[in-house]
Amino acid sequence: MKRYKPVQRYPRTDLSEIVTTHLQADWRRPIAAHSIAAFDTIRDRIEASTQPLIIDSCCGTGDSTRHLAGAFPDSLVLGVDKSAHRLARHRMGEQGDYLMLRADVNDFWRLAVDAGWRPARHYLLYPNPYPKASQIRKRWYASPAFPALLGLGGILTVRANWKLYVEEFVHALGVAGFTATMQKLAAESPITGFERKYLERGNELFEMVCDLEIVSDGLGKLR
Repeated sequence: MKRYKPVQRYPRTDLSEIVTTHLQADWRRPIAAHSIAAFDTIRDRIEASTQPLIIDSCCGTGDSTRHLAGAFPDSLVLGVDKSAHRLARHRMGEQGDYLMLRADVNDFWRLAVDAGWRPARHYLLYPNPYPKASQIRKRWYASPAFPALLGLGGILTVRANWKLYVEEFVHALGVAGFTATMQKLAAESPITGFERKYLERGNELFEMVCDLEIVSDGLGKLR
């Protein structure tokens, strides 16, 4: 009989060590050729724009991207997701200026940092939490991609329905020298499919916000 490992219940005691290791080491995984090709398809459009850039990473079907474009009509919003299936379900909106890109953010973030992109805002809305303790290094804040995420700068907003995920994200940012705020989200109009589902279930939702342009202290090797 297959045994399933339980969901992690408490913060990892080795999280600081994991984050510090990633911050102090270069990630040597080669960037895939298809990622470079995808990035090149929108690079000129992004770099020619005079509008503030907003990145909606792991945007899924792009409901949140469409919402952000309406909420920030003076900005250029870029939704990024690696799933062609999810992006194919996107319903285009008429408000705001936005683009959709199929790409793996593990590569996309590094390419954007190398290109000198500085988004005004960056959203990670309901990313896969990988809730088992053994999956810690798959979470964005404990993965090798974390330094690139930080290197983009901007105001980072993360939402999740698992409080521990947000708490550990705040801790990881603290290790890197940033101060993040965390709050419970009040019931509101959902901006993603996951958010709608969680609200309908009565789940508690949590939001973390961090200005990555303000470094207080820490071990981070960001750029």
